[in-house]
Amino acid sequence: MSNEATFISREDVLLDFLARELAGVFTSNDRVAVKLHMGEPGNEYYLPGPFAGRVAACLARIGARPFIFDSPVTYTSPRNNAKGYLAAAARHGYTEGVLACPVVVSNRSVAVTGTHMTYRVCADLVEADGVLLLTHVKGHLACGMGGAVKNAGMGCVAQETKGAIHVGGEPTYAEGCTQCGACVESCPTQNIKLETTGPCFGATWCPGCSNCALACPAHCITPRLAPFDELLAEAAVTADRKFKKRYAVNVLRNISKYCDCMSGSGPLITPDVGFVCASDMVTADAASLEMIAKSSGREDLFAEHHKHSPWVHVRAAARFMGRDTAVTMREI
Repeated sequence: MSNEATFISREDVLLDFLARELAGVFTSNDRVAVKLHMGEPGNEYYLPGPFAGRVAACLARIGARPFIFDSPVTYTSPRNNAKGYLAAAARHGYTEGVLACPVVVSNRSVAVTGTHMTYRVCADLVEADGVLLLTHVKGHLACGMGGAVKNAGMGCVAQETKGAIHVGGEPTYAEGCTQCGACVESCPTQNIKLETTGPCFGATWCPGCSNCALACPAHCITPRLAPFDELLAEAAVTADRKFKKRYAVNVLRNISKYCDCMSGSGPLITPDVGFVCASDMVTADAASLEMIAKSSGREDLFAEHHKHSPWVHVRAAARFMGRDTAVTMREI
């Protein structure tokens, strides 16, 4: 892996670049999964199918055999099963006719033991000759930003593991509350009430973000298993280690407040920036955060919106990979 990222402002330049760059990563006849999010029904700012098709065509130009891939979700949605997801995806332009390559939604998985839990990595990605992470960068309620690490950590694992990550980050309380209110202030969903006996969880709903545990100065709130960022990062690195080859493309356009997994994407929170390409997900995300900070003039834009810095999970993923988040940037 290299810590060099490439920033590109225009789509036509991106496609020309990928047609050359991907030839150095994948080879002719490689079956390559283009792992992306095809958008929750009602969401405005998912990656459009025709755009994904143009990226997939860059793989086809080098003789590779691309297919679009995602795994079903755990929550109530048409996308929580393969048939429903494929129907929803078709309405977003994700059909073989539009893309000129297959679209696969599958929950098949292989078990891989990690530090915190056993992660079930999507079998289609393990069996492929390589994975291209194509990620729409946007805000995310539980981890600040949905970038390449999120695409891998939540999108490259089966339903069982997605649910376990969220549950594993949920808060528990025993004793020692000082009534400071830091947990209430940190909660992105107003899920916590402060009572005389301590924090009470369940006022609305909990995404398992672990914000309250991280914010508590008395350390009396702890995650059920580990902080959400830690579980997400380990899942991402666990999946990545099973990939035979990999590359990451982050799309910094239509940067919405909420994730593509939500039916309401919320407002756009900063103007379009462009595209970041890198040989791995951590470099892609670190470079994306730097470019967004530079473009927006905000040091941590996503933390302002979600009370949660995405640098936490990006640095955690880097740590699991035995590296840091330093990047060098070139622009073309």
